[in-house]
Amino acid sequence: MPLLGLTMEEGMVAEWLKQEGDAVAKDEPLLTVEMDKGTQEVPSPAAGVLRRIIVQAGTTVPVKAVIAEIGAPGEVEVARGPEAPAAPAVGGSPVVLGVGGSPAAAAPPRDRERLFASPRARMRARAAGVDLGAIRGTGPHGRVVEADVLAAGALSEARVVATPLARRLAQEHGVSIGDLQGSGPGGRVTQDDVLRAADQKPAVAADAGAQPLSRMRRLTAERMAASAQATARVSLFLEADFSEATRLRTQLQPEFARLGVPKLPWDALIARAAALALGEHPAVLAQWVDGQGLRRPEGVHVGVAVALDPEGLVVPVLRNADRRSLRELAADLLSLVDKARAGRLSPGEMQGGTFTITNLGAYRIDGFTPIVNPPETAILGVGRIADKPVVVDGKIEVRTMCTLSLSFDHRVVDGAPAAAFLARLAELLERPYALLGI
Repeated sequence: MPLLGLTMEEGMVAEWLKQEGDAVAKDEPLLTVEMDKGTQEVPSPAAGVLRRIIVQAGTTVPVKAVIAEIGAPGEVEVARGPEAPAAPAVGGSPVVLGVGGSPAAAAPPRDRERLFASPRARMRARAAGVDLGAIRGTGPHGRVVEADVLAAGALSEARVVATPLARRLAQEHGVSIGDLQGSGPGGRVTQDDVLRAADQKPAVAADAGAQPLSRMRRLTAERMAASAQATARVSLFLEADFSEATRLRTQLQPEFARLGVPKLPWDALIARAAALALGEHPAVLAQWVDGQGLRRPEGVHVGVAVALDPEGLVVPVLRNADRRSLRELAADLLSLVDKARAGRLSPGEMQGGTFTITNLGAYRIDGFTPIVNPPETAILGVGRIADKPVVVDGKIEVRTMCTLSLSFDHRVVDGAPAAAFLARLAELLERPYALLGI
């Protein structure tokens, strides 16, 4: 399982794009992996033949666990019994998809007398029945750490010979494949083995209508709950006049199309205004670091929340939004949204944001209180843009209005500077020609 992001600890094999026995070219798409921030294609780290798929689709394993073996054409796989670990082919060894897709050889057994392992790693190994001597440590000087043991345990379970249906049923019933004795040919674990084990488990009261959470839904829920509990959140609301911004956008649309940008999204205009306002009010960019103080990130990188169907949310990031033209931001945003909805966003395109925009205007929402996206300090909620009667110079006029809501962490920034930032953001959108650059 490749490391596809700095904070990635595990991934789920979403789909194998090749079958066992298929020829693969180096860097050819081999599988898709689902992470907490979306799904990404993983290229093959080597050319050859996909000799064996170890981890089936729908299975989650830690980073660095072996998920497949790629061999040279003509290599013969060594026969093994149901209890034996996967053996390398003659003249080769399993290819491990490592950081950046680079291959790394499987760890050879080591002398136990010279084995270095952390106390937690030893405890985990004893509990899981994992042989420490067969694990390659990733800690300092080759020290075996807890994550290495967890990866080895997942690999051991993945190598058990089982039917695809048995693996799916084991996941649904919370049964560990590695604990089962297979009754099928050659000790293969079958669906009947899984169902018998499930029947022997203690009954647990459950909602019959409950649906299991997807990985993205579960991690989104965990992170949003953690943010709501950890931050001192305050929300400010401001109704801005978008009449002039609407006229500017209408005038720019044909020119953008002529230059190869299909349209000018509202979020690009708002991101540009937010970036300029953040440059004038850098206190909103500061980030809370537990036990250390405040950190000022370099650059103004604005994330734009994108809803995925049927569920889920990703936040691609517009880099250096304060130093780029409105046309560049519009083109970049359209490309990122297309990639997000096609499941092709890379982790790098979703990392490093310093401020986020979330827009619910398309759902006729006027105002809301968004939750801060850690480690950022503030997030801007954008409501629907609609014509309303307002009082202007003592007279009632129809203006195009929009409610902006700023949620921020009061531990980092006080109400007055946050309000000053929101007021400047609204001012830039009410006088939008400054967004074109002066």
